[in-house]
Amino acid sequence: MIGMRLLFLQRVIMSALLLLWVGLLHHQVVEGAYYRQKADKNRIRLVPLPASRGAVVDRHGIPLVEDQMSFELAVFPQEVDSPSLLWRQLAPIVERSTEELARAYRRGYQAPFAPVTLVHNLPPATAFLLEEKKSELPGTLVRPIPKRRYLLGASLGPVMGYLGLISEKELTRLKPYGYTIRDYVGKDGLEQMYDPYLRGHSGGLQVEVDHRGRMVRQMGYLPPQRGRQVRVSLDGRLQQFCHQLLAEQKGAIIIMEPRSGEILALVSAPTFDPNAFLDFSRRQEVRNYLRSRERPMFNRAIRSAVPPGSTFKVAVASEALQEGKITGGTHFECGGEFKLGRSVFRCWWDPGHGPQDVIRALEHSCNVFFYNTGRRLGPEGIGHAAESFGFGQKTKIDLPREGIGFIPNPSWMKTAHQQPWQEGDTLSFAIGQSALTATPIQILQLFTAIAMEGRIPQPHLVLEIEGERKGKAYEVRQLEFKKEVLERVKAGMERVVSSDSGTGRLAQLPGIPAAGKTGTAQSGKGQSHAWFAGYSPPRDPKVSFVVFLEHGGRGGAEAALLVRDMLVYLHELGYV
Repeated sequence: MIGMRLLFLQRVIMSALLLLWVGLLHHQVVEGAYYRQKADKNRIRLVPLPASRGAVVDRHGIPLVEDQMSFELAVFPQEVDSPSLLWRQLAPIVERSTEELARAYRRGYQAPFAPVTLVHNLPPATAFLLEEKKSELPGTLVRPIPKRRYLLGASLGPVMGYLGLISEKELTRLKPYGYTIRDYVGKDGLEQMYDPYLRGHSGGLQVEVDHRGRMVRQMGYLPPQRGRQVRVSLDGRLQQFCHQLLAEQKGAIIIMEPRSGEILALVSAPTFDPNAFLDFSRRQEVRNYLRSRERPMFNRAIRSAVPPGSTFKVAVASEALQEGKITGGTHFECGGEFKLGRSVFRCWWDPGHGPQDVIRALEHSCNVFFYNTGRRLGPEGIGHAAESFGFGQKTKIDLPREGIGFIPNPSWMKTAHQQPWQEGDTLSFAIGQSALTATPIQILQLFTAIAMEGRIPQPHLVLEIEGERKGKAYEVRQLEFKKEVLERVKAGMERVVSSDSGTGRLAQLPGIPAAGKTGTAQSGKGQSHAWFAGYSPPRDPKVSFVVFLEHGGRGGAEAALLVRDMLVYLHELGYV
């Protein structure tokens, strides 16, 4: 009986040993490669090294935006046995509370093996101290990180945009192009438009660590590749000056080289400092930007679609002369008002301007002259003028989310308002009111076309990208005008500034001639919008420009004074 039991026990032990041997054979031979790979993963770490974004320099090669080196503190979650203990050790060194470190850890956690950034922008002295204490702080990593710096601050906000952590939607779209969940991408402006060129390619370190998470040796290194440098047409000095010129006002200023379409300055106000989006200590400032009713994130230079007011009279005069609806000898009497049935449409100058031809009407911005001219053109002719000069369509400037404005017509009136187009609508349309809207960049395009004898270059900011053989080819449109048409329109615009009765006479400067047109557009609420657009010098234009002041009063006053200061500085820089 005892022998039988011993025999049974021996067989059980032998079976167990056999099973153990089969298991070891399976794990070490059959699945050996798999488990060796897992073991390697446990002792090999991949430390990402972000790439520097390409610098952005102005037309003279002076940096506007560049990456500067900073340090950040990160931890590997799987190597931290006691997070609360580590936070207590780190808090006095990095001058953060344990609660702040814990929040940063929770916010940045993705996976046990993925490093979590706890502190950005470490002072170099703190970074070196953490490196010295690394053996006492298992799982920590101090790494150099390139940080974007916008050297002209808020003056660059609308044109450059800002950087932000990639969103899920963006990642879905951009993942095939090498973007990862840790990447910062351009969120607006040139940073967004040229992100594929600016971003560079991240590298990394492959390191072996011991059981305490300390590096034993470096196994591999893939250097990060810096993004490409982009040279833009902006003049940094002019950009800053125009930013200061707008000061606390709402509006936009754009200055362009009319032959090429190169933008020399593009400013929108109020604005924002793109540096704030990369500084965690300025999070409240960012919230204020995003929530403000003043809309500092809104680029008024290319997105504000508002009535163009009397600046549009230049387009109406050109169309009417070209189509023979009026001639250089056509005169209309302005007594301060225009009667249409029982309705009265007033000129802005109550006493009236007297007899006006097209040159005088532009000089004085006479509404009555353009009421009569608008009737001769009709809504279709006025609409054709707007469309020809690029209203209701994008200029294709190399910035995202450009506005297009709106050109009203009788069909729209019937569909949108269930009523026929009235002759009074035509009169308002002819002086840049009614439902007509345009952006500052579109107004600039209109005046550039007049300055350049009908030639309209595509406005653009980027001149060249590092590594490209030549710059991008930009479009040019050509409008055909009879010679006498442009001569008369230009003469009227020149008198706007040079004449003592011109609406833009406050922009007069000895030795710095200019041509232009003022505009005061009713906004429906609050003070009128103020416009002044033109070019200088009149005979050989070197710059074209537009000043737009949202609810800024009168184009011949506030906007004209800004243009005067702007022309003085352009002269100092040698542009005019």
